[in-house]
Amino acid sequence: MLEGEYEFLVEGRTLRSPAGALLYIPKGYLHAHKNVGEGTGRMLVCHTPGGPHERFFEEVGEEVRDRRRSRASERPEGLARTVEIAAEYGIEMPPPMKQTRAKESR
Repeated sequence: MLEGEYEFLVEGRTLRSPAGALLYIPKGYLHAHKNVGEGTGRMLVCHTPGGPHERFFEEVGEEVRDRRRSRASERPEGLARTVEIAAEYGIEMPPPMKQTRAKESR
């Protein structure tokens, strides 16, 4: 994590990752993340091998111009389109599930 603080959900476990943290998620592990810090969050992500994942992020990525407004990808129609695009790249995005915090890690 380069800046801010993120919360990751990895195979049902919730992990908090502050700036400076390094997190490894093995291939095939179901995961999600969100910025839970008060300000801007930045992270450096490496996919090995790359290829399809890089093209997926290029296609669904969007520039944030106004942080007060929700991004298109956060609205239901935007999420549905992101799931469709993910499937084109062989990425599975199951619907959100309610999760309990199994363990927090710093």
